[in-house]
Amino acid sequence: MENLKTYETRDGSKIYLLGTAHVSKDSVESVEKAIEEIEPDVVAVELDNKRFISLMSEENSKIDIKKALKSGDFLKTFLYIILAYSQRKIGESLGIKPGSEMKKAIEVANIKGIPIALIDRDVNITFSRLLNKLTFKDKTKLLFELFSDKEIEVDNNLLEEMKKNPKKYIELLKEISPKMYEVFVDERDRYMAKNLYEISKSKKEVLAIVGAGHVDGIIKYLKKLDNGEDIDISELIKVKEKKRINVGKILSYSLSLVVIAFFLYAIYYSFKNPNLLKLLTINWIIFTGGLSALGVLLARGKLITAIIAFISAPITTLIPLPLAAVGTITALVELKYREITDKDIAELLNAESIKSLLNNNLFKVLLVMTLSNLGASIGVFYCLGKFSGIL
Repeated sequence: MENLKTYETRDGSKIYLLGTAHVSKDSVESVEKAIEEIEPDVVAVELDNKRFISLMSEENSKIDIKKALKSGDFLKTFLYIILAYSQRKIGESLGIKPGSEMKKAIEVANIKGIPIALIDRDVNITFSRLLNKLTFKDKTKLLFELFSDKEIEVDNNLLEEMKKNPKKYIELLKEISPKMYEVFVDERDRYMAKNLYEISKSKKEVLAIVGAGHVDGIIKYLKKLDNGEDIDISELIKVKEKKRINVGKILSYSLSLVVIAFFLYAIYYSFKNPNLLKLLTINWIIFTGGLSALGVLLARGKLITAIIAFISAPITTLIPLPLAAVGTITALVELKYREITDKDIAELLNAESIKSLLNNNLFKVLLVMTLSNLGASIGVFYCLGKFSGIL
């Protein structure tokens, strides 16, 4: 069978690797045929628990922007959504849902009573490890590329070429972005190879359904495992904290410390002049809260969000914590009134005018977050300048 490779371990177990394209009708047919002919002891699929549940659920996917904002993982969530949308868009043009071959493998295996094994790494860990490896310049370039107008026409002929000669396209990815290749391809090749090798110890025949670009890499690592080399799974799921100096955080904390010190000095200076302290406090509330609320209204946010911005900005500008930033708070409030789905991602990526952007729920939330933060910051600098002349 085309795109099917076999590796026999030193213990005599056979691991069949069927290389597929995730948006190919032919791959769906190949999966069903392979299970029928081989009748393996277990069917392994290139999925983790999260993607397995998502694939088998018939509900429309919703974007949990709220969770991303609270966790500080907005960029990771955004990148995952964009890539998922791109794959879905290609699938729609070819008349098939992404991951249909995986779903077919699971359905056929269940009918035949064959156990299923999920062998891929958690998608959140994969994206976290990628973002940890990317510099600020890398991330900016990646976002620019994702929002650029360049599109690659994907048809059945290209898919067949990619399945027949996956090495060519894997090498192209490696050349364009070595870090993406390492995390998305090589690390997952090692992870899946280790899982397959362990499964094969208790099974005679294992059929693995994986993307065509992973087949050769998995076989390479299966050979290394057979030769006594080990693969440390715990190392591949570790998400290390970055040790780079975060200039943005340093500036944010420094500014907050300056503002707090200024206020303490103002309180000390105004100890015998309560009216002056009252004037300083009122000005701070009016300008930080007022300009932040104005930012929300300019972004066409909800009135309640503007009120929350007015109340919270005078306080949050004194607290050097990302989750306490007025922009985070206003975005979370705005999300209560705007449901974000993958349709918003599609419209955002394909927006052809300012008007279409301003009518996009996701863009509105991002704009509310940005302009409320900007308004509060302008208020802070204005007040510092004004207070300097008074004290």
